[in-house]
Amino acid sequence: MNKSRTPLLPLKKFATNQSGAAALVLAVASLPLVMAAGAAVDYGNSVAVQARLQAATDAAALAAGREANRTQAELERIAYDYFKSNYNAPADGEQPSMTLSIDANGHLEVKGEVKVRNYLIAVAGYDKTTVNASSQVAKDATGLEVALVFDNTGSMGNQNRLPTLKIAARDFVNILFGPRTTADTLKIAVVPFSQFVNVGADKSTEDWIDKAGLNPYSKVNFKSENWDNWKGWNKISNRTWTGCVESRTGAMSVDDTPPDTGNGITLFPPAFAPDEPGSNTSSSQFAVSGDTTYTYKNSYLEDSRTNTLDNRQRHQGKYVDASVTTTSRGPDRGCNIQPILALNNVKQPVLDTLQNMTASGYTHVAEGVGWGLRVLSAGAPFTEGVPYSNEKITKAMVLLTDGENTFDTEANHNTSTYTAYGYLSQARLGSSNYYTAIAAQNTMLQQACDNVKAKEIVVYSFAYNVPSATQRNLIKNCATSPEKYFDPPTNEALVASFQQIADELRKLHLSR
Repeated sequence: MNKSRTPLLPLKKFATNQSGAAALVLAVASLPLVMAAGAAVDYGNSVAVQARLQAATDAAALAAGREANRTQAELERIAYDYFKSNYNAPADGEQPSMTLSIDANGHLEVKGEVKVRNYLIAVAGYDKTTVNASSQVAKDATGLEVALVFDNTGSMGNQNRLPTLKIAARDFVNILFGPRTTADTLKIAVVPFSQFVNVGADKSTEDWIDKAGLNPYSKVNFKSENWDNWKGWNKISNRTWTGCVESRTGAMSVDDTPPDTGNGITLFPPAFAPDEPGSNTSSSQFAVSGDTTYTYKNSYLEDSRTNTLDNRQRHQGKYVDASVTTTSRGPDRGCNIQPILALNNVKQPVLDTLQNMTASGYTHVAEGVGWGLRVLSAGAPFTEGVPYSNEKITKAMVLLTDGENTFDTEANHNTSTYTAYGYLSQARLGSSNYYTAIAAQNTMLQQACDNVKAKEIVVYSFAYNVPSATQRNLIKNCATSPEKYFDPPTNEALVASFQQIADELRKLHLSR
């Protein structure tokens, strides 16, 4: 009996030692949690490496795909150089391997592989994880040109919209460029719009800017036929043109008809906001017949006439050797918008332009789309795009707006603030009636989108917190297809949608 009882004594003693048992049980129970946490950290590291590896294989495949007449050995060398420079392995990381193959149909495939060191789950015997990526292109790879056409109106300053758009657009650009600072097969343009589009003050030497008053729109704000918007800028002593332009007439307001100095209406009038009646005050008021009082918000010079309000505003003599002393008013009023960045294959200027966007002004969406078309075109006014006949290049436009087309109405004889369509009272859209003019803007937007899609440009469109069903439908119809229209309900959804589009476009000029 003693022999049968002997083993029970240590077990009983162990069972009564509660502190030791609790520690061991806790250690054993915690091991799966520690391993799970470690696996999550190491998995995140592998995902980041895979993204870098994928960008490197994409760059390598595209670079080799452009060299259609090279031998396979030469293609392997070209691909490896791009692969290595774009992967940029960390000092303590494994060096990746790369292989290149070409099938019977001329499809070129680059595969990359790298071993990623595990830090936390290595204790369980998993020292390294193998990460793979591949890209396939036709042996003659295609390129991509993208125009980002973004609403920069005052309402974009609400609800953190513009800061969120900047984040979304930055992610978009970084996904397309990857780790490259300069791309051979990618160009991106940025077209901010509000009540104006700013083509850039550096375009003052271009012959498509109407500097001789050849376009009738350049003359409407002056009494004398010998004056025009450019002359107004030249006569004021301390101001120079800031880059905004008025719209052209009719169908040319939203198409890419080439500017021709022999045909004045094809040229773009430089915007010149007239000095409105008043005595250089922030809000000049004039009593007229009855109980009506007219208010003017852009009086920046002393008037040289005291008769009708129209004569006071359009009399050109007041501009001769004049000096504008205020910064809030002047011939550049409404032109506080970031200039267009033409198609560019360098990442940093694109990011800088996006970061410098500000929210101000009123909404003329058709102007943005029209200029988005012009930056993608190969012809003037912007000539950085390849011809539409080049089937190796995919062209795309991303349009975003948060509001309806509008005018800022004012209680004076102009009936609105000055915009790319002049004053509402001038009826450049066919009517001086507000609602009729808005309907005309909507029609112009539809025509602008049709013009873009007629060029086989892929259009993605965003109605970002747009309250109007009419405007949402216009923006939806602007997209190439329904699945390329987005109506993000939150700022987070906007960022995710831009990431989705960037990934789709990245793959669009890959054959797989």
